[in-house]
Amino acid sequence: MLARRTLNRSLPTCPGQPAGRLALAGVLALALSACGSSAAPGGAHATATSVPNYVTEPFTHEQRLIAQGAPLIVNDGCASCHLAAGARALAPSFSSFAGHRVTLADGRSVLVDERFIREGLLHPRANELKGYDPAPMLAAVKRAGLEARPRQVAALAAFIEQVGPEPE
Repeated sequence: MLARRTLNRSLPTCPGQPAGRLALAGVLALALSACGSSAAPGGAHATATSVPNYVTEPFTHEQRLIAQGAPLIVNDGCASCHLAAGARALAPSFSSFAGHRVTLADGRSVLVDERFIREGLLHPRANELKGYDPAPMLAAVKRAGLEARPRQVAALAAFIEQVGPEPE
């Protein structure tokens, strides 16, 4: 009721014409009723094609995994070594890891893809990287308990793979 009284007081009045206030209120109500509608100016309706698909379509399974992996990178401590800027990194940077070939401690050269990342998270001793001390990675994987968290491993691998460059 208070809002209505305030609105009535703020409307301009025409001396001797109470109908003027009513007409003005009707025009305002009509104009405001179109706010937020999908009608375009001139009465045309917006078509479904004017809205990008990424707005209306649900996330794919891969997109959901990537979104779940992002906070795990921080929460599980991965970012402290793999996203750290410094002269000598403790671990390879995620931004230049996935999509590249790396040399393992045993001399093999392998492509870092989602499968390799997932296997590295589950079995870090199997594919130790040349030039990096494996102790921090082994301790981090053990501390995070990844062997018992397959969903988190899948999410981490999807996120890490996504951060890297596009495959050529």
